Amino acid sequence: MQDRNSKNVGYPSQFAIFLGLTGGGLIISVILSAVIVLMMAGKIPASEDALLQPQYYNLVMVLQVVTTFFIFFIPTYFYSLICYRKPFIFLGYNFHFNYRQVFIIIAILFLTFPLSGALGELNKILPIPEHWATRFKAWETSRAAQEAALIQINSFSKYIISMVVIAFLPALFEETFFRAGLQNLFTRWFKGPWIAIIVTSIIFSLIHISYYGFLVRFALGFILGLVYYYSGSIWLNILFHFLFNGLQVTALYAFSISKIPGKKDIETNFPMWMGALALILIIYLFMYFIKVSKAEKLKHTEEDNIETDDFTNWNTS
Repeated sequence: MQDRNSKNVGYPSQFAIFLGLTGGGLIISVILSAVIVLMMAGKIPASEDALLQPQYYNLVMVLQVVTTFFIFFIPTYFYSLICYRKPFIFLGYNFHFNYRQVFIIIAILFLTFPLSGALGELNKILPIPEHWATRFKAWETSRAAQEAALIQINSFSKYIISMVVIAFLPALFEETFFRAGLQNLFTRWFKGPWIAIIVTSIIFSLIHISYYGFLVRFALGFILGLVYYYSGSIWLNILFHFLFNGLQVTALYAFSISKIPGKKDIETNFPMWMGALALILIIYLFMYFIKVSKAEKLKHTEEDNIETDDFTNWNTS
C-alpha cells in the first residue's frame, strides 16, 4: 500500500537529500563553533588539545550541544520536512507505547553492560596487524583525553549539566539522526529492517572513531535499531540511550565525590560466558518486546492516517 504521509520522493533522491543536508549541517556547525570560540575564549586556541584545559569547560559544553544539534538533528528534521507531509510522524515522535515496553527495554539496558564488557574483550583479542594496533591505540588515547575534558564531574551542578549535555541531548539528537532518519529511510528503501539496522549500526559505531569499542557500539546500535523498528516510537530509543549514558555519567560523578584513589574508569570487563548469557536473555526479552509492540501498534496505526506496508517502521507482520 501507499504511505499517504510521503511526498513521493524516490529513495535514492531522499538519500541524496539526507547526505546533502548532513554535509550542510556539518559546515554550519564548524562555522558556528569558530564564532562561539571567539566569543567565549577571545581567540582560536593553537590546537584542539588546548580546549582540554579546565578553564574551557563551559566552552566545550556549548560546542558539544551546537555541533551535535546541527550535525544530527537539524539535517534529519529538514530531510523529513522535505520528503514527508508530517515530519514528526515519519520520524516516530509519538507516545504509542506502554509501560510494559518501557520495563522490557530497561531490563535489556542492564543486560547490555555485561554484553558490552564481553564484546570489548573480544574486540581486544581479534588479530590485527601491529601497525594498525599502534594507530588504533593512539586514537584511543586521544579520545580518552577528550572525554576526560568533556566529563569533569566534580560538583553537583556539573553533574546536572553533564546529564543534559552528555546524556540526554546526544540521545535525542543521535537517535533522531540514526534511527528515525537513516534507519527509517533504509528500511523503506530496502523493503525490510535487517540490512537497514545492520548498515545503520555499522555507521553508528564508525562515527565514534574507536576500533576497540566498535563491537560494543555496533551491538548497542543493533539493539536500538530493533527497539525503533518494532515499537515505531523514537521516544523509547531516546529513553534507552539516555539511561545508558546517564548511568555512566552518574557512576563517574559517584567515583569523583567518593575520592577513591585511581578509580576513574567505569568500564568493566566481563568474561565471555557472562556476555553469552546476557545475549540469550536479551533475545528472550526481545521476543516478548516484539509481541507487546505489535499489539500496541494495532491500536494506533489509523490514528496517524498512514496506510502501512511491509517495509515501513510501522510493520505489524
